[in-house]
Amino acid sequence: MVNYFPSKRDWWLGVIIWGLPIVMIFNALISVDVIGLIISPILSLFLMWIWFKTGYKIDGSTLYVQSGPIKRKIDITKIQSLKKSHTLWASPALSLDRLEILYERDFRYAVISPKHEREFAQALLEVNPNIKLDDKLKGGHS
Repeated sequence: MVNYFPSKRDWWLGVIIWGLPIVMIFNALISVDVIGLIISPILSLFLMWIWFKTGYKIDGSTLYVQSGPIKRKIDITKIQSLKKSHTLWASPALSLDRLEILYERDFRYAVISPKHEREFAQALLEVNPNIKLDDKLKGGHS
């Protein structure tokens, strides 16, 4: 069974993702900047790709993390823990309300922001019941 969890989206990040290209295109039109007119739509498409294609798919024992063109696979059976985080590290997440996934023995991690955190955690636990959840994730709201 395949489960898809879209990224939670912070309003302020939406303002940046949608506002920046609009300002760039407007500026390029006003200043008649040919290079700006070429780069602005390309950047706009890239940012829209990230906005609409950031999410997390669980298929069997694999977690697929995607943010626009960036893709990553994580073996769910190797996930050790899942905890709430508000880290500012760049990550495939459209919100600062995030989850940190610690996996494999060498302490690799991924930071994501599924819209429905508790359902996401439950779906991971169905594959790997040994994942340790922090207390905030167990009892908090998603």
